[in-house]
Amino acid sequence: MVSFVFNANNTFCISLERHTERWARMQARFKQENLEVFRWIASTPDTLTDNFHHYLSPGERACAQSHIRIWRHLLENNIEYAFILEDDACFDKNWRTKLAEFQIDDPNWDMLLLNASEPVDPPFIWMDVQEQYLTAGYIISIRGVARLLQWFEGNFASSDWMTSRLQQNNHSYCYFPWLIIQEGLDSTLKKEGETHDADHAKVVRCLGEIGYDMSNYGI
Repeated sequence: MVSFVFNANNTFCISLERHTERWARMQARFKQENLEVFRWIASTPDTLTDNFHHYLSPGERACAQSHIRIWRHLLENNIEYAFILEDDACFDKNWRTKLAEFQIDDPNWDMLLLNASEPVDPPFIWMDVQEQYLTAGYIISIRGVARLLQWFEGNFASSDWMTSRLQQNNHSYCYFPWLIIQEGLDSTLKKEGETHDADHAKVVRCLGEIGYDMSNYGI
């Protein structure tokens, strides 16, 4: 069983330096949640230091690079686990209570997904998962980052593809309704022809299917 303690040494929010408005919104959320967070300045396409799969866009590479840098930071500083957020994360108003309900006896846990791409069945309970995407909010162990860096070193993929492969290790868990959703205002990874509205509509629809209202989140 894990009892999580979060502080600025193990809680990171990835944020582009120029995104002052997004960061201000996140600061307000952190204050509301009494959460001490270190602002991790996001990588940009011109500050990449690793090699990536050729099909990734510059923005996807930069996003992955930001997560990779935090993963390495865990290893280099022997940090047991980290709470990693992106700067559009919105918290369920009872996320701490629901996180405390994680009572699965798994000393080798890799990751808890607070934000994910798909509903989990049954809802309202922590379940093991194998094929979830999105990385706006997750808790990852030092074991998990060691595996990721070992597997992908030299040819990294997108951040949520890599974490989805980690789930194949059968030590990753998710809760639905998600403890974190994305605010749905914009995306730094949006490609030409894509809209962020479709992603947000999916979130609303999936939550609605179990009668869970968006008012449960601090948006």
